Amino acid sequence: MALVGDDVTLSYDTKQLTDISEEIVEWFRADLKSDLVHLHEDRRTFYKLQNPAYRGRTVLLEEDLERGIISLRLSRVRLADEGNYTCQFSPVYNQYTVQLLV
Repeated sequence: MALVGDDVTLSYDTKQLTDISEEIVEWFRADLKSDLVHLHEDRRTFYKLQNPAYRGRTVLLEEDLERGIISLRLSRVRLADEGNYTCQFSPVYNQYTVQLLV
């Protein structure tokens, strides 16, 4: 849960005991036309395909990736941010969903 204007962190513990910071990590919302919220690969973030509503407001927490936890920080939460966020990471390609209530 978050209030409008807050920063919130959406997290998932992959139960991996190794550093996953070089893996491909995607956060997306299936209910959006341009569904990509955040894309991370090889310790870099790629913004080209990111939904414009999230530009400049997302960051993946590197220190968590080193512990096998995927944490996406979303800044300046908006009412329109409410919804289900799905995280997918390789090489496993499992998907995990987190619901954000605003």
